[in-house]
Amino acid sequence: MKNFLFSTLLILFSCSGNSQKISQKDIDYIEQDKETGWFRVHNKQNKWGFIDKDSSIVIPFEYDFLNPFENHLAFAKQENREFFITYKNLKLGGDYDEARVFSFGLAGVRKGDKWGFIDEKGTITIPLQYNSIDYFRPSGLCAVTKNGKSGFIDKSGKEIIPTIYPEVNQQMLDKNVIVKNKGKWAFFDNQGKQLSDFIYNEVFRTDYYDFSKDIFNRAESTYFKNGAASVLKDNHYEFLNETIEPAFSNNKFDSATVFDAFKNAIVKRNGKYGMIKPNGEFKVPLEYDFIEPYDTSHGHYSEYYNARKGKIFSIINKNLDKIGESYEPIYSNFRTDNPTISFKNLKGKFGLIDKNGNIKIPFIYDKELRFEGNNYAIASKNNQTGVIDSSNRILIPFGKQNVYEIFDRFDDKPKDSPNYFVVENKTNSKIVNIYNKTILDGYESIRPIFYDHSKFIVKKNEKLGVADINNKILAPIIYDEFSDWVEYGPENRHIVKIGSKYGMLEEKTFKQKIPVDYSFIFISRFVVFVGKNKKYGIIDLNNKILCPFIYDEVKPGDSYGLGFGEDKIYAKKGEKYFEIDLNGKIVKSIAKTQFFESIKESSPPPPPKN
Repeated sequence: MKNFLFSTLLILFSCSGNSQKISQKDIDYIEQDKETGWFRVHNKQNKWGFIDKDSSIVIPFEYDFLNPFENHLAFAKQENREFFITYKNLKLGGDYDEARVFSFGLAGVRKGDKWGFIDEKGTITIPLQYNSIDYFRPSGLCAVTKNGKSGFIDKSGKEIIPTIYPEVNQQMLDKNVIVKNKGKWAFFDNQGKQLSDFIYNEVFRTDYYDFSKDIFNRAESTYFKNGAASVLKDNHYEFLNETIEPAFSNNKFDSATVFDAFKNAIVKRNGKYGMIKPNGEFKVPLEYDFIEPYDTSHGHYSEYYNARKGKIFSIINKNLDKIGESYEPIYSNFRTDNPTISFKNLKGKFGLIDKNGNIKIPFIYDKELRFEGNNYAIASKNNQTGVIDSSNRILIPFGKQNVYEIFDRFDDKPKDSPNYFVVENKTNSKIVNIYNKTILDGYESIRPIFYDHSKFIVKKNEKLGVADINNKILAPIIYDEFSDWVEYGPENRHIVKIGSKYGMLEEKTFKQKIPVDYSFIFISRFVVFVGKNKKYGIIDLNNKILCPFIYDEVKPGDSYGLGFGEDKIYAKKGEKYFEIDLNGKIVKSIAKTQFFESIKESSPPPPPKN
């Protein structure tokens, strides 16, 4: 009885704040909640809440974290407390140190070092007695650990597989579970019946993919869902069905992968590789020197495979049909919704085929064609570059030039923005649209600014400045050097140079913040060590003098501004050497040898050249 009194939930009420709205500019992150239809929002003040379709606040922004709603409850964190809230922002708060999200109607809660479970009303249904817990899965079981031993319980708390084993495991989509004892695994069903002896060295999990779902929740773990479980037994790889019988005859291999999302597995026997389906059929015969997924960074759903025999690579699609040959393996842009693939054929030319091997663009190009969901690609042939569409129609004529997109695949491209390209040769550079209409011209070079590709560092008569897409001059074309990267040291500033003198412009307005009047010695994130008239001092990024220009040398220590070590500053005046503070005040005198030893690693980072 004491335990139940100890765990009684306190229900705290908080107003939902329906009358208030949130401004779009105050939203840092937003996603729609599937259960309620509301929107889960993280605001610019680092708080979480929910809004409706009219931007009215339905759950106030008072939480350090909020999960989406599931079964009428959302997991929440607030000021080091963890609990659940209802649609009306009722807080189900218990005397717990930690709470988990609900899984099949139960959520794990911890007090001290003991875990148990509560139901959706906040009532403890499984007492707090376990050292660690997992989540309830479709098997109806949850893995738990008590006194260093593991097993499985059901939703009533009954031990279905006793907590006497060193390790247990289960996957999201399977009814069967696995249990380890004396270094070997065995299979059990969800009623606790042992289905095999403890004979397997490893049991390999795979992922089942539902490509109709969002990319973040389309994969669910499984042993069996893709056709058969892959296991290692006595140095051989085998495949088992859900009754833990061999999935097919002739079932032993020297190595094998799991069955992937397309129900294909790569197997090896007697030094040769092939590919099989879940019934054991060899769709790709055991005759290759190796086979591997064409993109190994996307889990178990590569749509193509590289298979090499001798010097020739075969390109195999997800249906296990050979669709091309090359002297090179293919490791290129991977998209599960991309119906085409570009590769270099045996004659050394690139073209484009669809997933069945039909030629969509002839093999006449010198470089890979990267359409990536667009209807155009930059192409090269006979040492000339242009732009073509997916029907091989020329959009931007070929020439001895360099062509690149202003908004490339790494950009957060503005919605509905036109497709602009920079076209440059040895003498001039211009911007054109996808139909080769000139948008911006008359410059020796045009380069999109790193942080904003709608603005450009332009060169004219060997001088640099900034213009926008409408040729409005944002920074005068007078500079010999103009830095692009503004994210690290200095913060939000462009470094510019005229002759031998340096200054700084503000990142977005290009207003002069530091006049072009200094010798830069060292630039930290927020301060600048500079020289003027052969004397040296320190200024901030707005040209405020911090250390007056009274020293013959001012240098930072070798770790200054890097976030580790001590930010020490050293100065020379006449034949004397000092450690000084940021305002130029002498901290102490030092020896000449210490001065040079302390600054030897520091070197001024010169502004990047155009």
